[in-house]
Amino acid sequence: MRPMTDEEIATLVRRSKWATICSASSEGVPYAVEATPYSDGGDVCFMINPRGGTWKNLCSNPKVLLKYTLTNSRLTWWAGVSAFGTGRFDPDPEAISRGFLLLGEVMGEDYSGVASRPSRPGFSPLLRVTVEQWTGRCSAAPNAPLFTSSSPL
Repeated sequence: MRPMTDEEIATLVRRSKWATICSASSEGVPYAVEATPYSDGGDVCFMINPRGGTWKNLCSNPKVLLKYTLTNSRLTWWAGVSAFGTGRFDPDPEAISRGFLLLGEVMGEDYSGVASRPSRPGFSPLLRVTVEQWTGRCSAAPNAPLFTSSSPL
């Protein structure tokens, strides 16, 4: 087991179709939800429930932890990334429309129909996370590459 390089972290994040958004209430009660991440303007973004647990927590505590994990089916190779940052719901209609299109690219789907519909005022599904620190660990041996043509990840 070893720390991951910045390049390996970026590769894992690009390959991930899911991340876990972890937040805590003002009382410190943890909450986590999985969603598909995409990048927009240097932020990690998600389209999630605009009045769910994450929204409630961010109203009083904007700190979030994003978790990305990849493994092979036998669990003999693994890699995990943690991203520590600050989250906010972005109400900008153009950013929301662009977000649905970018999410569609990640998912291999056409979300243009959703992107063209306006969101309800005050109910933005667009969660933006500005990441302040990235860390990662993996099962690869020291000085061994994690992502190669023959690696299981």
